Amino acid sequence: MTTIGYIFLDVNRDDLISLDRQRRAIEEYAQGLHLTCDELLVEQSYSPVVPLMERNEGAQMLANIQAGDTIIAMQAKWVLGNPKTATSLLEMLKEKQISFYCVDLAGNISMPTQRKLLSSKGISTIVSQLCEALSYGESSKHGAAIRAGKARLKKEGKYSGGPVPFGWQVGDDGKLQQDPNQQAFIRKMVQLKNDRWSYRDISIKMQEEHGLKLSHEGIRRILLKNSHRI
Repeated sequence: MTTIGYIFLDVNRDDLISLDRQRRAIEEYAQGLHLTCDELLVEQSYSPVVPLMERNEGAQMLANIQAGDTIIAMQAKWVLGNPKTATSLLEMLKEKQISFYCVDLAGNISMPTQRKLLSSKGISTIVSQLCEALSYGESSKHGAAIRAGKARLKKEGKYSGGPVPFGWQVGDDGKLQQDPNQQAFIRKMVQLKNDRWSYRDISIKMQEEHGLKLSHEGIRRILLKNSHRI
């Protein structure tokens, strides 16, 4: 069984803690677990937002660890990243039976621990549940922001996304306005339909005379939206 110390040097220097300070913290924590660091890995080319499995040292470490191995890092935020990747990481570590200790959390975030001869979930379950909750909240917040944004655009009379309806275009002010050429095509389609042409025949005629490639179903939808003209 191998004990690995993972040192992270923030490339952005926003939260940089020296290599020596991290090494001492990791080695002291390992001693408290009656372990000795067999290897120290130094990651120094990435931002903490990059998932651990996408970093050079992190990816190699995760690829080479074996059941029963232990990883120790100084701060959880340097290895967990965003909630979704954190959840995947913790599930993978648990499945591989890898213990991952974070000094700042003072516990094993990936595996249940034994405490006073009684089985305890320790902090691993708490961290997993927290990541899941944050993922849900992050997703919900994103969805709510999209809905709120579309509602605001609709209130302002502006185009809120999706396919632009045939016969219309998005103006410089972000609002839908009639496309003169396509409106002329619509008037022609309405005239043909009023003359009892089938959708398929209208489609063929519009392509032959105007190079307009619309299926008979597309013609039907356009005329349905302009039924007030028929």
